[in-house]
Amino acid sequence: MDLKFEDLPQAVTHLIEQNKLILEAIQGTELTNQTDSQVLTLNKICELLELKKQTIYSYVSKGQIPYYKKAGKLYFIKDEIMEWVTSKPTASKLRGVRYHQNGRLKDRSFKKI
Repeated sequence: MDLKFEDLPQAVTHLIEQNKLILEAIQGTELTNQTDSQVLTLNKICELLELKKQTIYSYVSKGQIPYYKKAGKLYFIKDEIMEWVTSKPTASKLRGVRYHQNGRLKDRSFKKI
């Protein structure tokens, strides 16, 4: 491309416009690729799930709920929590153990698998 000194201001203006279009396209794809991964604190997760702090602590200690711990504080990702809430409960790992609705176990003296 042959540019003359007189054409330089017009060429720079054209390059700036192209650069703006490229940046807008890149930013648009970044926004569509991002998920709504909102980080929630313990208080926010209690409000969201309508549970007490003790219940959430119990789930965390048993490894039943997805969580992150940083500097002694618990954090939760909203997308992971919503997936956890809608997921099916895991089956029992003990064969011969029956779970009743009242929460009691009935052992039929089978071996663990």
